[in-house]
Amino acid sequence: MPPEFEQLVQENEGRIRRIAQRYAAAGGADDLMQEILMQLWRSYRNFRGEAKAETWVYRVALNVSMTQLRKIVKERDLHNELAAQTPANEGAPAGACQADILTGFLNSLGDIDASLLMMYLDGLTAKEMAEVLGIQDNAVNVRINRMK
Repeated sequence: MPPEFEQLVQENEGRIRRIAQRYAAAGGADDLMQEILMQLWRSYRNFRGEAKAETWVYRVALNVSMTQLRKIVKERDLHNELAAQTPANEGAPAGACQADILTGFLNSLGDIDASLLMMYLDGLTAKEMAEVLGIQDNAVNVRINRMK
């Protein structure tokens, strides 16, 4: 394995893990992460460096996740329906840590908004986020402002 690829994976391991945890079926985060790493390895030779490496990793990870998500769409729809029925004011219990609050908020978002928030928290620009998701820069800014 080329040292450049190993370094790329090490630098982006947290991102990949967060994406896998967000989109995986219950208990399947490790399997999804493995699938993302395999796809990164398969497509590494085609990476031309025209985009930032982080943007490319996001694109591959999200594409793999969306492919797997389509396979379990019935389960996901049920989960989203239950989440939509939960009143927004229930929130996190008193004393919950910030990570639990953020996880709860991420779970209440749709897939695109959750992806945007993760990329925003990782410091990607609106242009980079738009490139990953295939939407306009302005749409990214509007969605982030609405989440705020």
